[in-house]
Amino acid sequence: MRHRTSERLAASARPVTNLASGWYVALSSAELRRRPRRITLFGNTYVGWRGENGQARVQSAVCPHAGAALHGGKVVDGTLECPFHRWRFDESGACVFVPGRRPPARAAVATLPTRERSGYVWAWYGSRTPRYEPPDLPGLEARRFPGVRSFRLADPTRATTRRILENTYDPDHLVALHGLTVTGEARIVFPDGRERAVGDGAPDDGPSERCDATLTWSAYRGALGTLSNAFGLNAREFTLRMRGWASCQEIEYYADGRRLYRMILAVTPVGEHHSIQHISAAVDPDGAGALGWLRSLVHRAEVQVAARQDLPVFDTLLPGDRHGIYVPGDEGVRRFRRFYQQWVEVAEHG
Repeated sequence: MRHRTSERLAASARPVTNLASGWYVALSSAELRRRPRRITLFGNTYVGWRGENGQARVQSAVCPHAGAALHGGKVVDGTLECPFHRWRFDESGACVFVPGRRPPARAAVATLPTRERSGYVWAWYGSRTPRYEPPDLPGLEARRFPGVRSFRLADPTRATTRRILENTYDPDHLVALHGLTVTGEARIVFPDGRERAVGDGAPDDGPSERCDATLTWSAYRGALGTLSNAFGLNAREFTLRMRGWASCQEIEYYADGRRLYRMILAVTPVGEHHSIQHISAAVDPDGAGALGWLRSLVHRAEVQVAARQDLPVFDTLLPGDRHGIYVPGDEGVRRFRRFYQQWVEVAEHG
């Protein structure tokens, strides 16, 4: 059902507005094999393909000759061949071959800066040159790490990129939406040590690269506490450490200082108010035998259930990145929103 929804969103995509400059997921590495793939990104159509050395590329899907869709072509000798007149384009986007004549000097397709990390093909948006590298967490793309169990989610939603990412900065929704009944309060702290602090203005040399934060909450109680105690999963303090960019996040989850899992939260902005939320998680070894396996399943369920609880709310949010009425518990969200808008300005000014 979600896959069909994704296809419908792509078919009706409109150009994205208020989008921060940054790295976005074009598609998963597993989806990009030998044949070119059509990609709908930022409200436009691109083609993803692999060159002679297997390196991923994301380029405009429109052939500059007669407008044919390049994702309908094929890879020939490390170049992308148009299906219409067999013009070929290299990994930089330059036309390097035209049957029977010299390629026109102006014939080229736009190429987005592209990286392949953590099992995803990432495309850079908003400036000619990337200002940082996409997240790279070992163990998310291959089962090479003993005891580590990984999984992925890809869920279409009508939420914007900012709405999806600011959710992590909202400790109040942990209790209100996800029902995390705890003995104390969920709180958020930023690296400068100010709890629920409002960020200062941007420095003169541009916005900070990241907006990191740490969320903490105390032991579970009630029905959740009873279940957690039964499996040995409760703790005096839970900690969620986040490295946050304007377009994606790295997250680590701890119980009394012991890491339970780590994950990447990323977004594909398909079109205006049409996004795909990506989660790639690796659950750390948590005990041997059947109990360790059971605990890993519980951690996986935690991530999946929380993500699926967010989606119906995301789908009913009013269009646009509305601000609403703020209360003290929203200061983390407000801080991220200001940080995000600085990177929107980077995109708008190139």
